[in-house]
Amino acid sequence: MKKHFFFAAFICLCSFVAVSMFTGCKKQSLEYKTTSDVNIVDYLRGYPNQFSEFVKILDRTNISPFLNAYGAYTCFAPTNSAMKLYLKKIGKTSTDQLDTATLKDIIKLHLIADTITTGSFTDGKLPSPTMYRGQYLITGVNNNGSTLINRQAILTQPNILTGNGYIHVIDSVLQPATETIAQMLESNGNYKIFTQLLKATGFYDTLNIANNPDTTRKFLTCFAEPDSILAKQNIFSYSDITARFHTTNPKNPDDSLYLYTAYHILPALKYVADIVSAQSHLSLAPQSVLTVTLSGQTVLLNEIVFNGVYEAGVPINRLKSDNTCTNGVLNILSSQLLLKARKPFRVDFDPGDQPEIRKLTSVYRRAGKSQTFAYGTLQDVTWQQTKATVSYWTEASTSSNYYWWDDGFGFNLRTNFNNWIEFKTPLIVKGKYKFWCNFRRSSMGQYTQVSVDGEPLTDRYLDFATSRPSGIPSVLESFSYKVYTTNQSQKNNYGMCMGVVDIKTTDRHTLRLTCAKDQGSGSANTVTMDFFQFIPKDDDQLRPLFGRDGAIVP
Repeated sequence: MKKHFFFAAFICLCSFVAVSMFTGCKKQSLEYKTTSDVNIVDYLRGYPNQFSEFVKILDRTNISPFLNAYGAYTCFAPTNSAMKLYLKKIGKTSTDQLDTATLKDIIKLHLIADTITTGSFTDGKLPSPTMYRGQYLITGVNNNGSTLINRQAILTQPNILTGNGYIHVIDSVLQPATETIAQMLESNGNYKIFTQLLKATGFYDTLNIANNPDTTRKFLTCFAEPDSILAKQNIFSYSDITARFHTTNPKNPDDSLYLYTAYHILPALKYVADIVSAQSHLSLAPQSVLTVTLSGQTVLLNEIVFNGVYEAGVPINRLKSDNTCTNGVLNILSSQLLLKARKPFRVDFDPGDQPEIRKLTSVYRRAGKSQTFAYGTLQDVTWQQTKATVSYWTEASTSSNYYWWDDGFGFNLRTNFNNWIEFKTPLIVKGKYKFWCNFRRSSMGQYTQVSVDGEPLTDRYLDFATSRPSGIPSVLESFSYKVYTTNQSQKNNYGMCMGVVDIKTTDRHTLRLTCAKDQGSGSANTVTMDFFQFIPKDDDQLRPLFGRDGAIVP
């Protein structure tokens, strides 16, 4: 439910008005101190013993009229004691000794043009930036259970609701980031090797530009390993890491050390909250991504099963990450992040092998069991019609049907009901692949178009209904068919090749099946999929074979 703040039209003569206004926020199940008869500045004026110093600079910068207008704001208000501590820290006795520009910057860092309550506070950045150069504030909890703002101040009184937003009282004045990512790394003695690495490859300069006119590089994200983490890999100096990578020219974009460093940098602003919100992120290493999984509260980069082998992920050190810089954010790793050379390999993608289905231990690959799934219950499968369901089933041991692992995945495809279904694939290494759909023939789904990442594979329809041709395997392949099962004599389970797909990034990709035309008048139009295959185009397309017991026979 949205709690709306309706504001009257007004004209503000201060240039500060250029900031965007938002008119709503989520209502939280929290206790609030409500003072809806006054706006933020009038509330602060009403408690001079607490906020007179903060109000003084609001007035001096002419921000008071702006902030006292109707709108939607969040103000982190430092107390008088906090202001005195700040002045003492910078060697001043009064805010009168600070110029107007400095005071405006102080205010801007304490204001957000959105209404944010503590219900939106997480272990990381707030959902909206401050008015100070788009910098975000981060929140967390200290050992005493107190809420920290920007690791600089303790929240002492939260959620004071006024006529135009919320006030959160804090015990220290917040300080903006003043260092670039490169400067922050160099000024911290724990990243000497990584800093040398940045300088040798030229990325130090990339990470040292504030207010970059190149909007694609205005904000960057860097993942850095401290020296102590590199030491666990017997890397104790810059010379150790150059020897490890056999580098000859670290500024050469094709050099292994250059690519290793580029893989640690993302061309966007990515706090931990942003990282976990997506399954992968593109790095500065050409067409190379970092994949993300969340294991409890641990964020892991590149935890994958590659070509049948499990590779443990690289944990992000959440306590030491989310370091705001003038040109982005610095995140810290708990082990070494490597860019691995990958060659294209066969991916056998079973659409029934979903995390939510695997958890159903009484159903998943249990003979004769089945389960239907409503829209939104499978994180990696989505479809057009929210009223439609998909189904997973396992054949009984006496069944004559022949599926790999004895299980199948069914879904409806009709132009006027459920027009398409999408799957998020496992990790696929960049390269060119022939794409196969392996299924059981049914009476429906004759006109199905296949696309990967929005690109149709061929002009040919995937045909779930027509019987496969006869012939030896090589003849079938020439017609773009094959029998993929260990039982080569059965007629109903077979594969169709839909053409060659060019996978441009090593990442997970989006596979879509679209009903291009209805077949007949069947009301269900349910198709039954066994599994998909991405096979490198120059590899053997006919072997291995797949058994109903899960066997893979070379």
